[in-house]
Amino acid sequence: MSVPADMGVSEAAAALAGGTVSALELAEACLERIEGPRGRALNAFIHVAGELARDQARDSDRRRAAGSPRSPLDGVPIAMKDNIDVRGMPTTNGLATSWLPGSDAPVVGRLREAGMTFLGKLNMHEGALGATTDNPHHGRCMHPALPGFTPGGSSGGSAAAVAGGLCPVALGTDTMGSVRLPAAYCGIVGFKPSAGYWPVTGVMPLAFGLDTVGPLAGRVADIALLLGEALDGSVLGRLRFARLANFEAIGIEPECRAAFDRALGRIATAGTGIECVHVDGYDPGACRRAGFIVSEVDAAVAHAELLSTVPEAFSPAFRAMLAYGATVSPERYRRERETIERAGAALGAVLDRFDVVITPATPQRAFRFEDPVPANQADFTAIANFAGCPAVSIPLPPPADGRPVGLQLLAAPGRDSMLLSVASALEAVCGSAPQPRQGHPPARGSSLSTSFDQ
Repeated sequence: MSVPADMGVSEAAAALAGGTVSALELAEACLERIEGPRGRALNAFIHVAGELARDQARDSDRRRAAGSPRSPLDGVPIAMKDNIDVRGMPTTNGLATSWLPGSDAPVVGRLREAGMTFLGKLNMHEGALGATTDNPHHGRCMHPALPGFTPGGSSGGSAAAVAGGLCPVALGTDTMGSVRLPAAYCGIVGFKPSAGYWPVTGVMPLAFGLDTVGPLAGRVADIALLLGEALDGSVLGRLRFARLANFEAIGIEPECRAAFDRALGRIATAGTGIECVHVDGYDPGACRRAGFIVSEVDAAVAHAELLSTVPEAFSPAFRAMLAYGATVSPERYRRERETIERAGAALGAVLDRFDVVITPATPQRAFRFEDPVPANQADFTAIANFAGCPAVSIPLPPPADGRPVGLQLLAAPGRDSMLLSVASALEAVCGSAPQPRQGHPPARGSSLSTSFDQ
């Protein structure tokens, strides 16, 4: 059996049910990691709710002792991105201010009802409008295996906490890839459900209609258990797969391309054909840019009151983006919305013919904070938000330097359970055995600047 802090959701739930570990032992093990050298080095947590977590864990242990756990998840620890409201914990949205919500976001309320233990709130890119989690107010969140490298974003703290062994599962938010991108960078699983699968009430908005709440964990089975979805182990043989020729024009790192090609080969060897499809009129880069403009406009609306009352809570860079969004004309906003709606409809037409679309998760792997931020980070991921469809990133076997690579799978809206079943099957087919959650080996030529020992 793993040490408590290294347990994923499924293993922790089984250990709790079998009585080989208590909820309090799980909570204490995670809190020791979070508050120790490893947690301080990662800077994944903005707020640590130690006493709340211990109280919830003791309550869980009492329920299990009485034979009345609320769910299989009762006592399993979880942490939330800091744009999601949790009753009794401050919300910052990655800004230099906070507010204390009087109620849980509905998704958090469901997890509270299930008896989960809440560890705290996680670092994020400021306002969720970016993908490095280089936060000017709360500090950089570090990649758990590559010090000095970004974990991605905007849910970078969620990915770093899970991949770094601080908690078995975390919630993030995803507007154009902000769950899947950091999952790919950190070598874990990130799932964006269908639009409406979980309400976004109680989540600070970024782009209306594009925002989703999604979990990050070490394995697909962990996410399925969190969601209460059953996995079908025989799903692959009866499905149709496609890849989009439109993505061939995206500039992609050779290591990402090679890992993707190896995955396609393994899938084909397993007896699943993959057809290449071209979608007329779909330009991934142009659509990503349209989505970013929509996000700037909607964020300007969502933050207008706070910006007028507490302007010092916003960095100059974020204020500039919001100021730009406020100047976009209604006509241009409508055009950009129409662009992303057409892209979503185009993907929907493909998913009328095929069950799964398969792509690289990102055009590049994690990079150093000092490196230029690639403009095309979300070119593979954004279209799932435009279509409102479920999408998942699973890790592929990393190249020799240890920097993780992700594989993305997309399905039609409402087919979340099927997509998770496919992703679980492809974990085995592609040879991506679950990685140790305390992190991957460092890249060649890098050195651990801070000890991650407990």
